[in-house]
Amino acid sequence: MGLLDGKVAAVTGAGRGIGRAHALALAEAGAAVVVNDVGWELRGGEGGRALEPGAPRVEVAQSVVDEIVARGGRAVADGSNVASLDGAAQVVDTALRAFGDIHIVVNNAGTWNESTTEDIDEARIDEQMATHFKGTVGTTRAAVAAMRARGHGGRIVNTVAGLAGGGAGGMAAYSAAKSAIASYTQTAAAECAADGIGVNAISPLAITRQSRIYFFRTGQIDPTDSATIEHLGPHHNSPLVVYLASDLASHISGRFFIVFPTAMSRDAQIRIVEAYVTTTEGVVADGWTVESVAEAMPSILRPEPVAIAH
Repeated sequence: MGLLDGKVAAVTGAGRGIGRAHALALAEAGAAVVVNDVGWELRGGEGGRALEPGAPRVEVAQSVVDEIVARGGRAVADGSNVASLDGAAQVVDTALRAFGDIHIVVNNAGTWNESTTEDIDEARIDEQMATHFKGTVGTTRAAVAAMRARGHGGRIVNTVAGLAGGGAGGMAAYSAAKSAIASYTQTAAAECAADGIGVNAISPLAITRQSRIYFFRTGQIDPTDSATIEHLGPHHNSPLVVYLASDLASHISGRFFIVFPTAMSRDAQIRIVEAYVTTTEGVVADGWTVESVAEAMPSILRPEPVAIAH
């Protein structure tokens, strides 16, 4: 018996990288899987330049389906573009048509188009919000409606990033879109709790075709260090996703988890932490002036800013 036997899962952006690892792991646990991917190549062949649009290349998702079927699992390919609410809903429609139900949605699809606070523009904001935020909202809206209609609850796992900012830069639009998902995750979790639908999010880390340029450019990874690149691959994130997708996590919702290595090395261990927002004790007053705010600020602030790894 598999942990997810009888469940139907949909994973967006599952043709390569982290999404592919999630799809394979969910299928291994017994779920029937919709493998969604538009199949586009990276613009210029490298991360940070977004995707080169065109006709959907369903063969990218189909290659993962073939892997799952070869291992005895069940899966179908979906080439829908999730950058609109209707496009994202089509992924859930594929699950309902192919398998008759939906229990799990993993919102993984994403793209990265470099932008800083100075050179950010509307085109990149719209692009990042469409793929990341609209993609998450569209699948969730459709899946929640189907889960509520069937009365069996479900599990939704979103993907966030940039919880500690943009690192070395270039993440302004990307991190803003991912932060929108974080806020939406908590809202959806609260709204769906009564129906037994859990909504959580993870911030994964892996060296992939999209992310590798960031690690190479910042000097965290030597491009010739194949052992480290292989060790810090997408597969480390998927056990957490399978757990959150299962009934073992029925008591967990509205939470954020970060997966990251203890070092950027070929023998690094992998740490999972929960990220959460807290407050200081603060200072109480009958009223405030600018001067009294300035005087109290050392007691309002944390002793030292806390850096969250991501």
